[in-house]
Amino acid sequence: MITITRPVESTEDYAGFTSAVDTVARNLSAAAGEHDLQLISRLRQNFILKTTDFYRENRKLNIGVIGQVKAGKSSFLNSLLFHGVEVLPKASTPKTATLTKMEYAEQNRIHVEYYTPEEWEVLEDNAAVDSEEDIYQSAREIVSMVERSRIEPLHYLEKGVDNELFDSYEHLIAHLNDYVGEDGRFTPLVKAVTLFLNKEEFKGISIVDTPGLNDPIASRTIRTKEFMEVCDVVFFLSQTGSFLDKSDWALLSTQLPQKGVKKLVLVASKFDSGIRDVLRHKGEDDIFGDWEDDNSTDTIAGAYAIISQKLNRRAQAKVAEFVEDLRRRNSPEQLIHVIEQCKEPVFISAIAYNMSLKQPAEYNREEQNISHALQEFSTDMTDDLNMLSNMSTIQKIYAAVVEEKTEILRQKAKGFVPTALEELKQLLEGFREKAEKQLGLLSGSDRERLLEQKRGMENQISSIRADVVMVFGELNARLEAEKSEAVRDLRQTSSEHSRLSERTGTEVKSGTRTYSTSKWYKPTSWGTSRTENYSYEVVYSYLDVADALDNLRSYSIEAMNQIEEMFSESIQLKEMKRKLLTVVVNNFDMGSEKYDPAFFRLLVEEKINGIEFPVIKLDITEATNRFVSKFSGEITSASEKTNMQNAMLSAVNALFETMSIQLSERVKVFKADMNEISGQLSASLLASVQTEFDELLQKYENRQQEIEKYRDYIYMLSDELKRL
Repeated sequence: MITITRPVESTEDYAGFTSAVDTVARNLSAAAGEHDLQLISRLRQNFILKTTDFYRENRKLNIGVIGQVKAGKSSFLNSLLFHGVEVLPKASTPKTATLTKMEYAEQNRIHVEYYTPEEWEVLEDNAAVDSEEDIYQSAREIVSMVERSRIEPLHYLEKGVDNELFDSYEHLIAHLNDYVGEDGRFTPLVKAVTLFLNKEEFKGISIVDTPGLNDPIASRTIRTKEFMEVCDVVFFLSQTGSFLDKSDWALLSTQLPQKGVKKLVLVASKFDSGIRDVLRHKGEDDIFGDWEDDNSTDTIAGAYAIISQKLNRRAQAKVAEFVEDLRRRNSPEQLIHVIEQCKEPVFISAIAYNMSLKQPAEYNREEQNISHALQEFSTDMTDDLNMLSNMSTIQKIYAAVVEEKTEILRQKAKGFVPTALEELKQLLEGFREKAEKQLGLLSGSDRERLLEQKRGMENQISSIRADVVMVFGELNARLEAEKSEAVRDLRQTSSEHSRLSERTGTEVKSGTRTYSTSKWYKPTSWGTSRTENYSYEVVYSYLDVADALDNLRSYSIEAMNQIEEMFSESIQLKEMKRKLLTVVVNNFDMGSEKYDPAFFRLLVEEKINGIEFPVIKLDITEATNRFVSKFSGEITSASEKTNMQNAMLSAVNALFETMSIQLSERVKVFKADMNEISGQLSASLLASVQTEFDELLQKYENRQQEIEKYRDYIYMLSDELKRL
């Protein structure tokens, strides 16, 4: 544990800052809206919270793992802290994400915190709202999960907390999955979990696996933000495939440094996925002989170089741009130093690390697919997996953080006031920017012009809706075409696996021969004989039941891979995103700055990023059990071989029919999902514009009064910023 003594002068500095915030709020109260004043008040409360927490006795070093849902946070921690053992379950959707804290204790236990009855009431109210917004949709899913589990929620909500003891990882995993697993029995009722672990390496630190920053559950978001206020070190995970997108950068640049984080490690997660995007063999699409470029290669090392260079450039460009802005605003050097730590991201692949610890026979389905995709480009899979995982680098960084925890906390103590002052300045600048935008719209438009803009924007949105429907329509048509081809491929594959090849074997047989030993000239020998033993080999043909079972297994794997490949070829998420973003840009970019397409681009990205590839599963247990019950070992009888060939044909045909039906069902469901996403996207685009302009038209009724109000507010904000 670490205790930092509070200097007398710091107490005076802290009091001076809270007094300055009070003065700002008092000076702005005449012109500021209630929401702005609430944000100023919250900043003051958070400052008191974090400074009080910092100087409490036995204060730990708070380490946060932060990123959006599906950034791979749990997998990252499992690899870093538990040597690849899947202790922390993966949360595949925002509804199942739970804040999970890990700390040292002499007794191993799981501490579970449930929602309060009041928080659950809010969730039930949101579930009753007929809206497709995340906050309401997730509430419906959580309430539905509780109904399906048939548990009585009130008992646990009133209970508030639970504690479970465990004595091994196996015991921990079994119990933890009940509370935070995607299908855990109590998962929908759980707000947060703390794992107390009797492991020396956890002494003096508190590690938190946060829900995604796109968490739609308000009470969990509040808990996450409370932790961020007292966080000292952050490992920020951004998926390689969407590295430092708008949501990531907004948090990374405008939230974490201002919250007082002193060590910021930018991690490009799921690095293996980016590698696979640029791998291709020489000769594929090689029309002019110039097959290799800056975006493709046929070696894993080459792909590593391409992707790492791109991600480094993006990180350096974003950091340089932000640092320039910070220097222009005379921001503290401490803040600039924190953000500059992100210039060199660390590339990791937790799944590659886990694979490096296993034999290929131990791979799960996902690992098998990755191995299959990488194997053909690798000359040494062990070395390539270690290169992709890069876990040794992150382990060294983590070890250094733990070693330097006292110094990190001392630096944080020095930066409380400068950091909070910068956060206050950014808050006020945001208020001013918003007020200037509203003033510009009101000053530059009369009622008729606003109506004309509204009609023009509605026409644009109608055009966008038609274009969006066209993009999704092309996807659905492509899916149907690919489905028919996939069924033909499945049938062809079934023919290849339905016939069993006969094997040949040899069998040693023995016999006896009898020879006469009588001699005509020797009467006493008449009627005598001798017997000799002999052996010989007989060659025979047979069918092996093991071959049949191997054929069934290989057919199921190949068929599932074919279907997954079909969906991958059809969907092409990157191309869809490009087309939809092109639709937005083409419809909104009219050479005028009054239309900001950024919001609509974000809507497109959120919807596309929410598309999940269908998962195909085929259980061949029944087919293999039926086969084993009828046949065993080597089948040599002609009639039995015929029966076995017929049984094999029937078994493979049955699997083909099952896969074909499942494929049709998955395509049907996926098309319905795509149509729903298309409608949601169009509706969101249209609703946002109508809301914005309805508010503007309402404000026009008191146009002059509103203009004067905004002018006064902008003047007050500028005056406060100068004083600070």
